[in-house]
Amino acid sequence: MAGKPSSDKQAQRQPTMADVAKRVGVSRQLVGLAFRDAPGVGAETAAKIKAVAKELGYRPNLAAQTLRGATSNYIGLMFHVDQSSMQGIVQAIYKYAKAAGYNVVLSAVSDSHNEREAIEELLGHRCEGLIIASSEMSQTRLQKLAREIPMVSLGRRIENVRAGVVSSKGEAGIFDITQYLIGLGHSDIGYVYGKEMGDAQYRLEGYLAAMESHKLPTRVVTVSGDFAERGGAFAAEHFLKENLPTAIVCNNDQAAFGLTHRLLQAGVRIPEDISVTGYDDTIAQYPFLDFTTARQDPEELAENAVNDLVARIRGEKYLSETYLTSAKLVIRSSTSKPRADSILRFQLSK
Repeated sequence: MAGKPSSDKQAQRQPTMADVAKRVGVSRQLVGLAFRDAPGVGAETAAKIKAVAKELGYRPNLAAQTLRGATSNYIGLMFHVDQSSMQGIVQAIYKYAKAAGYNVVLSAVSDSHNEREAIEELLGHRCEGLIIASSEMSQTRLQKLAREIPMVSLGRRIENVRAGVVSSKGEAGIFDITQYLIGLGHSDIGYVYGKEMGDAQYRLEGYLAAMESHKLPTRVVTVSGDFAERGGAFAAEHFLKENLPTAIVCNNDQAAFGLTHRLLQAGVRIPEDISVTGYDDTIAQYPFLDFTTARQDPEELAENAVNDLVARIRGEKYLSETYLTSAKLVIRSSTSKPRADSILRFQLSK
């Protein structure tokens, strides 16, 4: 009876490097070298060590390895969980980081985990550099952070900070969307402006420039706080209280989703009664939405962010540098020519 608890405890214990070494018949040091793919371990021996480790359920302690090493080979990514655009970007960052010889540590910002806590978490993992996505931190805090560690701002154009800056060219993407709508015959075009969204002002500039180039009046609804689905629904309420425009350009796909949902609830048909567009090409491509939008390529964004950060980590870059990636018009079924009676109504109101 006395020996059974000890046996159970042994069975529940996590396997160690010593257990692997004993089973294979080599030293613990050799096991460590095998898992670091360091020279001095034959291919056959290394394969045997890893096979036994898998059989025993042993995994190397990456955190301990990091503490022992001169460098961690980790780059950190802070992102906001409620932003649909990050799904494709995160996947692409893993790919380009791996190609550059780095692992990725993620820290998500949510209602219960703010940006400061997310950054501290990444620094605690001894990351060699940080990619900060759509940060809402102050300019002063970002300047201080960039002095502490190599950094790239993704999705927010910051100035006077020695960091890489990577963002899609939103002003060009929204300009092209608005031009496309004008080309379809739309003259009364609204815009949903989520002012707290990173780089929102540049997307707004694209809309204003396109409308000005055709001497058309602008209709901007500014959304405070939530610039995603709830913000889009709020903007829809505003438009429903007035004469509806024939088309609405939203600052992102999520806002377009919230806006169309509320319009459909009110009996407004898309695109028969009103055309709606987004930006990002994330949820826009879902068949049940099928929004016309401007696509920011997650591969482009991730590649530029990782390459710039790695160059900073290696001491090849120090001063700030900005990369603006493409924003290509994607035409889908949420847009069409305006109804003749809608055009007449607009002309009579002028």
